Amino acid sequence: MLANKHPQEATRLESLRGYGTRETIPGEVYNELVNLAAQICETPIALMSLVEEHEQWFAAKTGVSISSTPLSESVCSHAILDEGLCEIPDTLDDPRTFANRLCHDETEMRFYAGVPLITATGMPLGTLCVIDTKPRELNSLQRKTLEVLARQVMAQMELRKSLYLADVLRREMDHRVKNSLTMVASLVRLYRRTASTGEASVTAFDAIERRVSAIASLHRELHSTSQEERVPFQRFLERVVAHLREECQAGVYLTVDSDEGMVESGQAAAVGSVVSEFVANSLKHGFPEGRGGIVHVMARLDEHGLRRLVCMDNGVGCDGRREQQTDAEALGEQLMEAAAEQSNLHLEKSLTSSGCYLQLTRREHATPAQTVEIA
Repeated sequence: MLANKHPQEATRLESLRGYGTRETIPGEVYNELVNLAAQICETPIALMSLVEEHEQWFAAKTGVSISSTPLSESVCSHAILDEGLCEIPDTLDDPRTFANRLCHDETEMRFYAGVPLITATGMPLGTLCVIDTKPRELNSLQRKTLEVLARQVMAQMELRKSLYLADVLRREMDHRVKNSLTMVASLVRLYRRTASTGEASVTAFDAIERRVSAIASLHRELHSTSQEERVPFQRFLERVVAHLREECQAGVYLTVDSDEGMVESGQAAAVGSVVSEFVANSLKHGFPEGRGGIVHVMARLDEHGLRRLVCMDNGVGCDGRREQQTDAEALGEQLMEAAAEQSNLHLEKSLTSSGCYLQLTRREHATPAQTVEIA
């Protein structure tokens, strides 16, 4: 006997589609619950059945080889019309099932008990059911347990739906943030071309663009890893430096030596800002008149994240640079100090006759800066 349609069939089917498809609902997640239902109810067959428009299919099963049946053979399509447990002690004595082919073929379905899988909005998606080859009844403990297991199946479905929607939202936010960062960087470049030509204005726009680029690199790393609060530091640092290499004049080389490891995203953002400002300043002031040289970035990590960052160049050093900072250079210093302070990092910087040197350490590991010459 073909069951009547649910009073809100269109809404029910739409709700079912929201939980996934045969390809995306992983049966292995529910197999343990289905097997437990069969063991406790002492039946050879147990199913997690989802009732679609033209058939029912089994997301998890034990005791049968088939994966679906047409609605004309679906007892679950009757069961979802009940508010609670649907129990048929003898299928040959029930008008809903006595003509069902499954009661007469090799399946020998003579007993059925199913609990609807009901969403938070009250829509039944299918059932958790048990089937036996002989007429019988469940005892009170078995009925109660089947109801509890059905709620657990539904809880798993709700959880997986929430995780899926969260992933969709994350990907959408990633797309929007990426577009926003690209737009901001483009606007900064546009305003820099049209703003006053004073050094302070141009340098300020350069600093903003570097900051946006560092944030964009951090965002890409956060999105590419499942650990939302930590990033693979070596790859992140390479991204930051790759952008800065484009500004190197002929004969000036930017090198990186970094440990591999995961670093908290806020700490990575601070390092990105410090490295960006240091390298930009070195390229601008350390190698005048076609002078060649090296700007080197070294990072050492431990189990807590960044332990020590060193940035240095072998440019003109204090003998060839101005003693007094311009407003633009002071802005770069302030950006680095603010970034370090926000992440509880200790910043030291020195200018010697052999170049510029910067050290960034966690405060508990802070040591006096030791200038190292670049060979």
